[in-house]
Amino acid sequence: MEARIVSKINPANAVTASRFFCLPGIVWAVDNGYHQWATLFVLICGLLDKVDGLVAKIFNCRSVFGELFDAITDGICYGFCLILLAWYGWVPVIPVVAMIVLGLANSGMRIIYGKRAGRATNYKSYAMERLVAYTAYLIGFGTAQFEVDFYFWLYPPLMIVVVLHDAKRMLVDAVPGANA
Repeated sequence: MEARIVSKINPANAVTASRFFCLPGIVWAVDNGYHQWATLFVLICGLLDKVDGLVAKIFNCRSVFGELFDAITDGICYGFCLILLAWYGWVPVIPVVAMIVLGLANSGMRIIYGKRAGRATNYKSYAMERLVAYTAYLIGFGTAQFEVDFYFWLYPPLMIVVVLHDAKRMLVDAVPGANA
């Protein structure tokens, strides 16, 4: 495959960045107890998360920076929403703390993986991608006033298994294409 330079300012990264505009709306809705509005803003944020990859394919602007930016945006947006919902008592606090701690540990391991690879790279984990989607559903459940306790308490054990599995792959296994 031919290497090409893609600008960091492109339609896909603009869609990814636009997710941050959902956060003030979520804060406003949660602060005022508007569950439907909070759910709508979470849905928009999740939809934009799905659309950015499609836009990158359509405009042929996929890049390592875009992948990293998307992963960082996931962590910031979903982490912020989890903390906000726990703060307002819409979801249980202890599983949210566990989710944040495990997410930070995963982020730290991704940084180490990038250093081991000798280049900026986004560690690909199918299981973690599914957990990020599950996180979005949990946030939606919390804003929509669904019974969330069981699902939030189920999440940390699932995330522990995935983080431990990914830890071995990120910290121990050989890095494909790493600089010698």
